[in-house]
Amino acid sequence: MKTLRSIVLLLALFIVACQPEQPKRKHTTKQDLIAYNQKLVKMDSAVICHYCYKNNLDSVPNKQGLWITVSEQGIGNYIQKDNIVTLSYSISDLRGNIYYTSQRDGKKVLKVGQGTDVMALDMALPQLRNGAKATLIVMPDLAYGLRGDDAKIEGRMILRYDIEVLSVE
Repeated sequence: MKTLRSIVLLLALFIVACQPEQPKRKHTTKQDLIAYNQKLVKMDSAVICHYCYKNNLDSVPNKQGLWITVSEQGIGNYIQKDNIVTLSYSISDLRGNIYYTSQRDGKKVLKVGQGTDVMALDMALPQLRNGAKATLIVMPDLAYGLRGDDAKIEGRMILRYDIEVLSVE
């Protein structure tokens, strides 16, 4: 019995001793994270560009990466900071999966410039007027970011917002 234990112990020691050395982990620097984020932004931009081309959306991104296609101009003055805006909307991914709609979840009422759950809306509304209809293609960092919305939308998701400005006060 002692011999069997000794053999098992020696065999275990031999196996452990023969394991390849684990590679040392490289310390991630701030520059590494910036470079990685830049790659993600380029990949997202390429996906959006292809999506816009495929879906005949005449859209060009602004400096922050928001893609806007206005299908109806609306009337009156452009929306300004502190206006109260009521929107009809649909939020989907680029595959067409719908997550939220005003028909099911109610119209969205917001005060422009007060920071909404989606930064892209604050950026897009000053480019629209009452009655305008637009499609926004929203990069993850302008929507729900790395985390998602903790309900339906996953993290790092590119979203499509179809919005109609119903009223401006």
